[in-house]
Amino acid sequence: MLRSTGRHRKASAIVVLLAACVAAPHAVSMEVIRLGDTLVLSGEIVRRDLDAVQAEFNRTPMITHVVLRNSMGGNSWTGYRLGELFRERGITTVVSGHCVSACSRLFLGGRQRLFSDDFPASLTYVGFHGHYDFGKLNNAAVEKNDLLQWTLKYTDGKADPALVKRWIGIERRAGDVRFYPPAVASRFGQATVLCLGTESVRPQQCEKIATSALAQGVVTSQVIWSSPDSGNLPYGWRREKFPTTAYATLEQADRLPVRNTLAKRDFGQFRLAALPRAFAVSANGAHWAWSANDPNSIDVALARCKARGGGQTTGTRCVLYAVDERVVYTGAIAH
Repeated sequence: MLRSTGRHRKASAIVVLLAACVAAPHAVSMEVIRLGDTLVLSGEIVRRDLDAVQAEFNRTPMITHVVLRNSMGGNSWTGYRLGELFRERGITTVVSGHCVSACSRLFLGGRQRLFSDDFPASLTYVGFHGHYDFGKLNNAAVEKNDLLQWTLKYTDGKADPALVKRWIGIERRAGDVRFYPPAVASRFGQATVLCLGTESVRPQQCEKIATSALAQGVVTSQVIWSSPDSGNLPYGWRREKFPTTAYATLEQADRLPVRNTLAKRDFGQFRLAALPRAFAVSANGAHWAWSANDPNSIDVALARCKARGGGQTTGTRCVLYAVDERVVYTGAIAH
């Protein structure tokens, strides 16, 4: 048996590292899903994604909508080219979850640009910043690509140049200007925030900017779109199974059907808690419970409420009051 020497081990490690470096560029790309006339793109953007998307555009039926789902960006050159392709083809782009960095250029390429309800509003945003090398701002790349003028052009001349200059000059890649749907203003204070990337809690600790995605030309309409596959997504499934009611909004804490100061306190904590989340109450207003940051939060909240005395009789049975960012309580308990 040959014994591996330190030199051999070091050489082997270098070979493995080089192999990984060679393989890495081919290991990831955007996931491309076609749903009739809609193309769903998610994940990291790489150069070969341009060819993959162009191939889909050459197929029938004709693509009319491109959904951009949970992408933190990637190759900037490809981002520009895909955004320009979408504008040339007259595509409607839709943000589903987050769309940041190079992905934002794909989004701005849409002739019509919309938010979706595939994810809760606080998880739905478009994030803009500059170009970066190893996490630090690359001013030369920003100037070479004329990111300021490109952004002004693709927001149809509506973006405030001073604000664009601020976001393309953010020093850290972790920072960005985030445009959320209007519904989050009650939770975050504004629907637009500027994050430097140094905040421990984002976007709550970010600078609040008194403008909107519509005013800046980031979106072209306040219409909220539902992707063809939204019902198959975790939050979409929760929304379909437990639809929003007209009983109240989350901000109307006085509507909570539990007359207890501790319940009011817990509901306040619930409203600030991470998603997925659920808040349950009993019919007689005596019991309540909640769960957050848990995909099983609905079952957990109901089980906790029942354990506290919310039994199976009509008067004590526990039902859901709120799910994620929506009130789902009807005010009536089913027999």
